[in-house]
Amino acid sequence: MNKVHPPRFSGMQEKVLLYASGAVERIDAGVCTLDEVLDHAPEDCRRALEHLLTCIYRYRKAIRGAWRKFCRKEPSAGVAALLDTALTQCRFQDGVEVYSTVNVAVTLARHEHADKFVNAVLRAALREEFVVPQKAQEILPDGILERWQREFPEETVEEFAGLFAGHPEFTFRLCRDVKAPSGSRMIRAYEPFRFAAGNPAVILKSGEFARGEYYIQDPAASMAVSLAKDVLIHTRKLLDICCAPGGKTLMAAELLPPGAEITAADISRSRQKLTRENFEKRKVQAQIITAEPADLTGSFDFVIADMPCSNSGVFRRRPDALWRFSEKSLADVMKLQQEILRHAARLTAPGGYLLISTCSIEKDENNALTELPGFIRISGAESLPSAEKDGAFAALMQKLPL
Repeated sequence: MNKVHPPRFSGMQEKVLLYASGAVERIDAGVCTLDEVLDHAPEDCRRALEHLLTCIYRYRKAIRGAWRKFCRKEPSAGVAALLDTALTQCRFQDGVEVYSTVNVAVTLARHEHADKFVNAVLRAALREEFVVPQKAQEILPDGILERWQREFPEETVEEFAGLFAGHPEFTFRLCRDVKAPSGSRMIRAYEPFRFAAGNPAVILKSGEFARGEYYIQDPAASMAVSLAKDVLIHTRKLLDICCAPGGKTLMAAELLPPGAEITAADISRSRQKLTRENFEKRKVQAQIITAEPADLTGSFDFVIADMPCSNSGVFRRRPDALWRFSEKSLADVMKLQQEILRHAARLTAPGGYLLISTCSIEKDENNALTELPGFIRISGAESLPSAEKDGAFAALMQKLPL
């Protein structure tokens, strides 16, 4: 076996590899999500980290298969995360010197006394040709693959796999009557909302974005609020019970009549800071509070419950979601949903409306949300992931009068 070359990697490369491998270990342990990692990533390497981490989860099945064949036993979680990260960087990131990456990984493995192991495994894996996976069984995590094979036709599962392995366009909502920027293209959404796809470097540096005229969002997010457009124009008192960072509340605010009261609640103090920033940038007046649903009081003629969910419909943008999916995690989130739903129902005034939404495509998860005593279902919609949008579910419910 060749000896490791003397370390000569750049500080930035070491920083990206160290941060990414630690992030993978935390995500796999359920401590945080990919979105949360990127929210707190160092600004100077955020784009490199985002590309590396999304590639790790999009191609994890093939990447893990490539290094596992050279292991006599499964390594620790930290070493496995390091192998995932280093091999993905070698295979999918441009401008990276392969053996420099190996040297960085070996150096980082020393704290677990696994430097010789990591060196041997990476070098063996890199000597073999890597074939980018094409089939669902080569791409999708086994748990979600088996579930979707029971629920969907084979061609749909293969389409999902292709979407999972691809990179979605950068999409954004055109707030109110603002025009689409030059060089962007309009994409289908749900009336009355308008969305476009464009170059993120251009959009994020534009004056329109700075003024709050663009909101970074997937078109599927507009499906739920679109269901309620005819109700919202008459709503006087609205509550969003799980609002952060405020995307659906902002869409609803564009439809509310003058003088309508908005309460935007969420349990996350850090994410509510983003909600406040988003509202202030767009000059939307609202009471923004950090509270558990059980602690909320009052009576509202319209309640939005954008539920925490399995996230199985947003795998194009959150590829880690499918690796965190299990029947147990689904059961746990469905239990949480029912608790939130109970409080959302309590806060809805008699005769008022409750808008339920998820970014899940699991039928048992979504159907359970509409089995709500004392309510009737007015309308509903579901959307499967496609090249232009994520998957989503929504239902508009009305509370029966007393």
